[in-house]
Amino acid sequence: MSEVAVEAIILAINALGCGILLFVSGVVQKMMNGMEPLEFKKFANVLGRTAMSDPLAVTIATIPIFAVIYYFVAFGFNHWWFTAGIAAWMIGSAITKVTNLPIYQWVGQSENVDPEQLRKKLHTLALGNAWRAWLTLLSVVMMACQFSIEGTAIAVAACAIIAYPSLWLARKYIPNGSHH
Repeated sequence: MSEVAVEAIILAINALGCGILLFVSGVVQKMMNGMEPLEFKKFANVLGRTAMSDPLAVTIATIPIFAVIYYFVAFGFNHWWFTAGIAAWMIGSAITKVTNLPIYQWVGQSENVDPEQLRKKLHTLALGNAWRAWLTLLSVVMMACQFSIEGTAIAVAACAIIAYPSLWLARKYIPNGSHH
């Protein structure tokens, strides 16, 4: 398999993971922020168990490790944009391992029910989710720059131009305070 083909596969997997992370950081996190502490505890336990047993989520989280190892063994570190994207991706992943996994473990323990501690854990989880999502988005952009810096800049600008009216319309037509 060619270097470009392996890069495209890794980039596609990373982009899928980025979408999931942005959804968790932007949508799911806002839902958790609106929960009472014990509701958050229950939800976080279900979310953690479900995510760890979902085949798509596990695949998107695991395959890239093997793909990156193969990539560096087969092709080295010559494509600097791609290598920098992988580094940003790994930093984001490390943040999750250091911040989020201990929170899910702590929240999962039945004796941990103090509302103030749960709020603190929720706040730390929000920061970890946001950092991971944004670093992964940065890594996707950097990896895409390996193919074409100009094309990536145009794609990012086009996405922003398309997203802004969509967000405006969503806010206009979805009533505030509606949690369906």
